[in-house]
Amino acid sequence: MKKIMHLLSSALFTGFLYAGSAYAETEGGSKEVAPYAAEKRVIQNRIDAVRNGQERAAIESQSAVWKMTTFLCQDAARAVLKKRGSGRRFFLQDDQPESQVFVGPDLLTGRGQFSLKKDPMQWVPFTWACHLNPQTAKVVRFDVTPVSKAADVSASQPVCKAKELHLTVDDQNGAFNGMSHSGTMVTLKNVGATPCSVPAYPVVELQDSAGNSLPAVRQKDGATASDIKNGQPQGKAAITLPAAGEVHTALRWVSGDVYDDSHNCMTAAALQVKWDDGRQIARVPVQAHVCAPAHKSAEFEQAPLSPAKAAP
Repeated sequence: MKKIMHLLSSALFTGFLYAGSAYAETEGGSKEVAPYAAEKRVIQNRIDAVRNGQERAAIESQSAVWKMTTFLCQDAARAVLKKRGSGRRFFLQDDQPESQVFVGPDLLTGRGQFSLKKDPMQWVPFTWACHLNPQTAKVVRFDVTPVSKAADVSASQPVCKAKELHLTVDDQNGAFNGMSHSGTMVTLKNVGATPCSVPAYPVVELQDSAGNSLPAVRQKDGATASDIKNGQPQGKAAITLPAAGEVHTALRWVSGDVYDDSHNCMTAAALQVKWDDGRQIARVPVQAHVCAPAHKSAEFEQAPLSPAKAAP
């Protein structure tokens, strides 16, 4: 019963805070969450084990990405967070959109918070990445990275300067290509001598050969107008980069002209990353063919920055 109530309290928490990441499957034209058969089977078995009909219905009403996070990743998260000083209370979501992101059947990412065992009133925010084996529905690895709230960054680690970070992209020998899609792995490395911080969701822009920004933006995933700046949702969490440390995000976009003969495709020659309200800018050459529906901007997927270099 305690475990069921914990799931329900998490569900209510998620519903109150923008319904977790239901955006990832229902808003802004995002792709539908599609777990593999083994993952669906484990999830359904866990739900069927709930005897109370009302409790079971409340869980059934949650988004698919919430169910995957709760029933496939939560136990692995508990063990990892315990080693970091967590008490019994933790959430794998926070009060912002995109708290839980479906990257693929083998990877979920997001943000969360846990209560310290030694001080239950103190909550520690973190980003996480749950790596799954879709064939077995087992967690391969659960990565946790504590972060600082943006408002507290100045009191903890200074914002990284552009000259302190080395930006690279890697298409991983075409590993992102397939089914009219493509992408690249973006890496920021701290080449400075001291730790500094970057936002979990920096602004990413694609540019043409003349340096003009292309009409390509990060998928909104349900963010409201007040959450968006320069066409992209602004995360309120920051991640600390130690000296020589690296963080990564996988970008994915439609590369084939598949939108009913719209022929609305463009070629990017550079990728630009901006943070600190645009005061810090890093730029790197890139080769990208990006397509969109007629008369619309192209969209690309962008997971939160993480030390974990997630596979495509």
